[in-house]
Amino acid sequence: MTDKVDKQTLQQDLLEGLRISAKLSQDLLQTLKEENKALRGMATQELFRLAKQKNNLLVKIQYLDESLKNTTQGLLSDDDKATAPDRTDSVQGALPLSRLETLLPEEKAETVKQYRRNLHRLRQEIHTQNLINRRFTHDTLACLNDAINLITRPVETNNNYSMPGMTDHHRANNPSLISKKV
Repeated sequence: MTDKVDKQTLQQDLLEGLRISAKLSQDLLQTLKEENKALRGMATQELFRLAKQKNNLLVKIQYLDESLKNTTQGLLSDDDKATAPDRTDSVQGALPLSRLETLLPEEKAETVKQYRRNLHRLRQEIHTQNLINRRFTHDTLACLNDAINLITRPVETNNNYSMPGMTDHHRANNPSLISKKV
């Protein structure tokens, strides 16, 4: 009896964990979209705030994924654990959720299926938005670097700080009044 109650509790924990994971993933996607707007507006203070927010969300998602991994392992019987594949292609990294759906009651399996689709879609969108933001940042930095290179021409080899008519031989022995490193 306690095994059945324990399995039901684990199933509820799984569904709650998937719901929270979907919410956190949605929040992360929204943060990435806000980051894109801040990048385009060059709002550095906003970017600092969003970077901290992204980091907090990622820590929560990683913790939740580990918790879901433990929950899915708890739902498996010993026979299921023995036949579980080494390769993990689930969102949580423990067991493919599609395989776990066969071990759950029909109504809970359908709910897990919906969460699985939603999480897959959200994580794909997160990946895409993250790539867009990285490429935008890379392109912006490359443009800024090119602009700085155009504005600050390379240092010329002639000495502007020496007295006219002095040869290199005399300058080597006599210190310049203005340092060349200024």
